[in-house]
Amino acid sequence: MDRRIDNRIRGCLMAVLGACAALAGTAVAEPDTPTPLDRLAAYFESVETLEGEFRQTTRDEAGTVVEEAAGSFVMARPQRFIWDYDKPWEQLIVADGEQLWVHDVALEQVVVRPLDDALGVGAAQLLSGDFANLKDNFDLSVTDDGRIRMRPTDPAWNFQRVHLTLDHGVPAIIEVQDGMGQRVSVELLAIERNPDVDFERFEFEPPEGVDVMQGA
Repeated sequence: MDRRIDNRIRGCLMAVLGACAALAGTAVAEPDTPTPLDRLAAYFESVETLEGEFRQTTRDEAGTVVEEAAGSFVMARPQRFIWDYDKPWEQLIVADGEQLWVHDVALEQVVVRPLDDALGVGAAQLLSGDFANLKDNFDLSVTDDGRIRMRPTDPAWNFQRVHLTLDHGVPAIIEVQDGMGQRVSVELLAIERNPDVDFERFEFEPPEGVDVMQGA
């Protein structure tokens, strides 16, 4: 599998489907003041579809920016999303609820795999998942600055760290640390809550002439 595609899946798609744990390092809230976890639960309860733009920045261990990317996204629960990169190169990532399709336009290549096999830690699955899965798969806590910290309970992914910032009740910044010094930050912009979304948008048909490969 092309290394760029593998890194892109890890950088953006890395889902957040996860597990509940005690709050750590949180300021004591007033009785009627919702905590960040309360607001996250409210997001999953009230938002079924989401659409907007994103900016993605990847930094190395020294904090140096090694890649900047941008594009648009749309999601619908359960587990349907389109993550469409328009720079630095064109790439389309589509989940139809069962399969994950990654189309690298320049390489004329499509990689498809079962969605469950592709779940790592990141933005797209976080947005399109549900709170029950989140509580089943992640240890959740709140940092002193109000971000939600997520640590996967699956040993295959527990080296990763995810930090989520909410703004006006929706995820605004999702940061993923891969345990090897690389940090990917995804900022969501121009967000529209609960737009009408036709589920046919998530039915991906590989373009004629491209190579279609089954992901490992």
